[in-house]
Amino acid sequence: MARVVKSLGRNHNAEISRIETGERQKISPDVLRAIAPILEIPYEELMDKAGYINSKSSFMTEHREAEELFIATVTPKLIIDGWSVERNRKGSNIGDIVAKKGKEEWHIDYRFFRTREDNDKHFRYDMRARETIWRTYGKLAVYDKDDITKYTIVVSDEKIYELVLKYPPRLLRLKVTAMFIDLEEGKIIDEQILNE
Repeated sequence: MARVVKSLGRNHNAEISRIETGERQKISPDVLRAIAPILEIPYEELMDKAGYINSKSSFMTEHREAEELFIATVTPKLIIDGWSVERNRKGSNIGDIVAKKGKEEWHIDYRFFRTREDNDKHFRYDMRARETIWRTYGKLAVYDKDDITKYTIVVSDEKIYELVLKYPPRLLRLKVTAMFIDLEEGKIIDEQILNE
């Protein structure tokens, strides 16, 4: 409680009263940080409710966390299978991970999809998946380096995975696969070739 009092300043009773009655509309992040443990509510949730975190930054945080889990899931298997692995920092290459073995160069790209809870979910899944697939295939079609021998789209949502399998690339020279992973379990569930 001393942290809360310190964060609220000398007139802490008046400040607490203004917060409780809603008179104080914008509570500072420092105050939210101080009261979060007392209320037993995550600081990020209070920041979101207070309007400091917008849905885009929340999405980006979820995306980064999912991408880290993807890399932690896939990288050990690649190394065990004899691939040298480096993380791509979104430079000129395509993919989150670049794996090399002999003359083979495999670019692996995790695609994050936030699930939605609404009645129109199936339409949105299809629309979001197709848009991502089209952008990905278009990017591969105009990629000006011949070093890629295999490209993989990785997803962690089963419905999206089924849609990726449903829309394979038509005229790409390189081998394209789709991979389904379980981020919570930390394992690869399935990988299928999309073109021959």
